[in-house]
Amino acid sequence: MENYLLNKLALMPDVEDDVTNSLFSRFYMLKERNFLTKDELIMILKWKSPRPSKHYIKNSEIDVKEITNLAFTTKNENLKVHILTALTGVNIPSASAILMFYDKKIFPVIDIRVWTQLYRAKLVNSNEKGQAFSLKEWEMYLLIIRKLAKELKITARQTEKRLFDYDRITQTKPIYSRKSIT
Repeated sequence: MENYLLNKLALMPDVEDDVTNSLFSRFYMLKERNFLTKDELIMILKWKSPRPSKHYIKNSEIDVKEITNLAFTTKNENLKVHILTALTGVNIPSASAILMFYDKKIFPVIDIRVWTQLYRAKLVNSNEKGQAFSLKEWEMYLLIIRKLAKELKITARQTEKRLFDYDRITQTKPIYSRKSIT
């Protein structure tokens, strides 16, 4: 099933919307600075999920700078995500979005659409609905996306986004009402 998925992904174009491209331009030098401001954090979090915006604004400027700096400078990748979830309103998917804007070459965004495609391809065998991710699932996701990216000779973001787009064009049911995906 992995080869089938690789063949599909190899044919998918790389498409980013204007908002995402604008954020990539804005955060181009983030790795050199190694922290986000509160306004920058809110931009990324609203990009990932605007619904919890009222929680995002509860973070103080100093907490945002210190927590994002700590996350960006630690070498442990699970700890990066875990540290970011200390911010109010930040869960594993939104933490993965922060890391993706930090370094799209190695960090994908974890998302229900991408996870369910990996589940269908039997590359993951837990969390069928692709919701409420654990740190262990993040670790597994990261390994799988990076492996696919290496085989395709593209970035982790390109791999994840192609999976996202593939799911969007092939699914007929709304993503949160999927009863079973097997």
